[in-house]
Amino acid sequence: MKYNRNICWFLTAVFACATLLMGGCTKIPQEGSIAPDINYKNRKQYAISGLGQNIGDFNASTSTLPLKFEIVNIREPNGKTVAALNNELPVIRYKEAIVGNESTEELLLKSDTVMVPAVSINEHTGKLEILEGNLIPAGEYHFDIQVSNLSGSKLLTDALVVEFKEFDVTEWSSGMAKQPEIERVGDAPNQIRFVGYLDDQPLSGDFIDFTKNRSAGFKGTFVNDTDDGEIWSVKFPVKESDTYCTWKIVEMVNGVEEVSYESFNFKFVIGLPGSYVVRLYK
Repeated sequence: MKYNRNICWFLTAVFACATLLMGGCTKIPQEGSIAPDINYKNRKQYAISGLGQNIGDFNASTSTLPLKFEIVNIREPNGKTVAALNNELPVIRYKEAIVGNESTEELLLKSDTVMVPAVSINEHTGKLEILEGNLIPAGEYHFDIQVSNLSGSKLLTDALVVEFKEFDVTEWSSGMAKQPEIERVGDAPNQIRFVGYLDDQPLSGDFIDFTKNRSAGFKGTFVNDTDDGEIWSVKFPVKESDTYCTWKIVEMVNGVEEVSYESFNFKFVIGLPGSYVVRLYK
């Protein structure tokens, strides 16, 4: 009987310890649960109109995977239309694997052209997929996104806030007097006029020039040197890449004209077709 009582006390002690341990541990989510703290790691995002981008890293926390994502609503705080975000653009989808040695005709047989909204969401990752060639006006857009799994769904209001800009200067040489400036001056023609300034004085087009493989930067076609700048015809969008500009500097030294050249680089992006002026300062 004494032996049996010892066994009973031992089992009682083990059960009590197990109960305490279970009470002190973090509760493991049930199958199909959505964690209360799901969100996007960076709620505010930036995009360039006209360029293709994938943005938005989602924090699933302890949610049970897989998750499914859906855009429920898009709003513009100033009441502007969001139609440009829903406009559909043609996208090539491949039905078969690409080997690499296909002819143009064979690639056509392996592909379909489908119409896809300018902005959509990857239903598996939650990333916003913005198509190149979109015509989204500059502005701030708020996205309400629904997240669901086996247990149900949760609506995240203002899950992402995306600010679109039509152009941006992302980098410029320290040798420049100040940051280059971009101004949109018309819907047509699809050109960029580069204006060079030396000591705040505007230069004619033949006093600035683009070097270091002129076409590798903004991928334009030279048009003309004019009194108010160098003009290039451009196929938009202009994607970020190094662009080098050379200033022709003429100085009088002891009554003799001396000519020198200084080159500096900058990086810029322009998304929407149109006519632009890019001002560069030395």
